[in-house]
Formats: sequence, structure tokens, C-alpha cells
Amino acid sequence: MKRLILLTCLLAFVSVAEAWAKRPGRSFRRSFVQVSARDPRYFCLSDGQPYIPVGCNIAAMGSVADMEHYLGKMHRNGANFGRVWLNTNLFEIETRYGEVDTAKLVRIDRLLELADRYGIKIKFCIESFRHIRPGVNKWDTKASYHTSNGGPFADADDYITSQRGEEEFLRRVCIFRERYGDHPAVFGWELWNEMNAVETPEEHLRAWNVRMLPRVKEIFPKNLVMQSLGSLDRESSFPIYEFINRLPSNEVAQVHRYIDEGAELAVCGAPVDSMASDAIAVLRGYGLRKPMLLAESGAVKPVHTGPHPIYKVDTMGSVLHDVLFAPFFSGAAGPGHLWHWDHHIDKQHTWFQMGRFARAVEGVDPLREGFEPVRRDTAGLRVYVLRGEHTLLAWCRDTVSTWRHELSERIPAQRLSGLQVDFTPLLGGRRVKKVRIYDPTFDVGGARVPPCRRIASGLHALGGRPDRILKRRRVDDENGQINDKSVLYIPVPSS
Repeated sequence: MKRLILLTCLLAFVSVAEAWAKRPGRSFRRSFVQVSARDPRYFCLSDGQPYIPVGCNIAAMGSVADMEHYLGKMHRNGANFGRVWLNTNLFEIETRYGEVDTAKLVRIDRLLELADRYGIKIKFCIESFRHIRPGVNKWDTKASYHTSNGGPFADADDYITSQRGEEEFLRRVCIFRERYGDHPAVFGWELWNEMNAVETPEEHLRAWNVRMLPRVKEIFPKNLVMQSLGSLDRESSFPIYEFINRLPSNEVAQVHRYIDEGAELAVCGAPVDSMASDAIAVLRGYGLRKPMLLAESGAVKPVHTGPHPIYKVDTMGSVLHDVLFAPFFSGAAGPGHLWHWDHHIDKQHTWFQMGRFARAVEGVDPLREGFEPVRRDTAGLRVYVLRGEHTLLAWCRDTVSTWRHELSERIPAQRLSGLQVDFTPLLGGRRVKKVRIYDPTFDVGGARVPPCRRIASGLHALGGRPDRILKRRRVDDENGQINDKSVLYIPVPSS
């Protein structure tokens, strides 16, 4: 009879010294990120090792000093991934139509030097503009391409539908290919940020992606190629989401979604973990056999009018914590990637939450496990479980305290006790070989615990936060059954 390892991730919040950092190994630095042939829902490196992309967006940095600061912080806190836009002021290689600014290429060179040093794979987003209009270049307007500024295009639709537009996009791609196509620090190439916001009819957008995704892959055979769409917060977005993510040439299925009280979908006002896990459930509903990522997330003012005010009081990284954990434990290929790297992560010094996630999954091999996400919710807890061939990986989430409750209304978290989670139905008759617990309150765990042994830890919430208590039934090592004689005390976080 097969024996199973139960890994329980029990999550809370506390900052610790940056002690995670270690130099990336030579094999990691030389390896490219690929879709795993063994399990195409997950990533691997070209050296065969599994790769879980832990990190965030660092899209619009202002200086080389920012690059060094952010990548250094990420490295020291367990991250191995970042997303960067290539049409920001720092990196835009074409401020005038048809002219390449080599100084910007040197900056991209520097970024990849840092990424190589710190063991971070960079996902480059090639374009993000939405309009081609007279005026000056902005993040959402490529004025240099407009006819009034010497460019060849009347508007964005002209660019998307014309042969000349395709040629110009591929010309830009080939510049990057010549310089970075063989650089293993590149995670992949995202054609456009939230492309359904471009000023063009949806049928034109669909046709463009059908043509361009495979062509870009031909140009970057060593790198992943993917596309992104705007926040999945309204019913009208579902058709284009399904179309784009089902395209075989779109190697990574991506979704963007935020806490947004002005959104059409009610789930965008739900607890953070529910909002994030539902986004991955939408992608899973397409029956895809490709990696899935919550590629942008966080909390915003109504209809994306700025960062949400809860960030000002979220000093323990509650939002970031749930954005990290919920997607992976719902079947994604990695944690969610927060957008507000500047307004929240760096300002509130919550980088440590990335290290907490990295430690929780350290040693876990999704390629070997063939994980299937299931839920074992009980009164007071949402329990996210990855059921694998050799391991049950469980994340427990308090249902009482939410971002509204603790961050908006400032109501202290309540103490929960006497709660039970029975994993017996997930064992499939297999005996439990060992149990490992990770307690992020004190950033400790990983020790192997005999299943028959009573486990108790007297935990006290820091900063006056009451700890929440979970009573977990014991797994009997003799027969794989559950009884009520053992109690495990663990803090469960708020969202």
C-alpha cells in the first residue's frame, strides 16, 4: 500500500530578517524555462528541474538604481521571477519612430545582468499602448507612431490590421531576439499588456493574436510566448478570455484580476483568496493542459482608479500573502503576482511574504506529484488541498476575518478553536508516512513529525494579533484512520 506525506501550510504574518538569499546555482543560471513535457500544467527548467515562478510585477521602474533595489530585495526574499514592461521610459528603445536608442538596450542588458546574478527569470512584456494619437508618448499612447509625428499609422486599429503594423511589431521583436534570444535569464515574452484594452474591434484583436503568437514563437524558440488580457471583472470579458487562452500558440494561460469594489463581478469584492482562486478556476474550466498564472492581482480603488487605501494599513502583507498562496493551491503553476510592487510591497516592506511561500513549497515537485486541486472546507476554514501521487499539500484559510473586516473596518481578528479538518477521504486507502508542518508566524517548520505523535505548539500572535486555532484530527499510522486525540494549534491568516 502506498504511503503518503501530508504537508500542511499554516499561514500567518510576521517580518523576519532577510536570511533567505543564496547565490543561484550554475545549472539554474544556464537553464531556460520550459513547459514540462511530464506535466504540461507546470514549468520546468531545461536541466529537468521543476520551476515555480515566485515573484511579482516590477513593470515600470524609474532608474537603474530601482532595478538593483528591487531585484536585490526579491533575491533576498526567495523570489525567482519578475515581470517587466519594455515600453516604459526606462526601457523604450524607440522614442522616435524608426530610431533605436541603444542606451535603452544597455539598460536592458544591465537588468539581465542583475537577473542572472540574483537568479531571477524575467518575463518581458513587449507592448502596452492602447492608442495611437497625436501628442506625446505615454504608457497607453504611442504618439510617435501617429502620422502627425512622422509615423505611418492613423490609429491603433490601423496598426493592428495592416501589413505594415505587423512588420513594425516584428521588427521590434527581432531587435530583442538578436540581443536577448539566447539569454537564459529571460522567462518569456508577453506580446501585449491587457491587449483587449487596445482601441480596436475584438475580432481584429483575435485575428492579430492568431497570426502573431506563432510568429513570435518562431523568433524565440528557447523562450515561452504568451498573451495577457485586462482584469477579469465583467461578464463581457469571458469570451475573449476563453479564445485567447485556448490558442495552442499561447503557451501560458494568464488571468488578471483585482479586489475592486467597482467591478461588475461580485467575486471581485470577495476575500482575497476567494477572488484569486476563482480566477484560476475560470482557466481550469477551459480544460487546458498548459501552465496557468494569476499574472496581475492586488487591490484597487473602484474601476482601477488607483491603489486601494487598505494598503496603507496592510503592514503585514495580508493581500500579498493571499495573492501568493491561493492561486497555486487552486491549481496554478505558481503563486499569484502582485501588481503593486511600489505602492505596497516595497513601501510596507512585505517582501518577506515571498520567502514564506518559497519555504512552504520548498522540496515540492509538481512534476512528480501530478497535483489535482480539491477543497476540504469546514466551518470557519477554507482548506485548499493539492492532492498528489506522493503528497497532500494543504493550505488552511480563516473564513471569519477578511480584508474588509481587518483592513477596512479595523476589527481585530477573532480566536477560532475546536475546528476540525478530516483528510481521510483524500487518502484513497493510503497510509500516511509522515506529516510536516510549516508555521510562518515564526517562519519555522519542515521537521518530519510521526503521524501518531501529538503535536502542539503554543503560538502567540505578534503585534497584539490574536492567534486562531485549528484542531486537526490525528492520522493513525497503523490504519490510516482519523481520530480526535491530537490537537494542533496553528495561526490562520486574515485576507
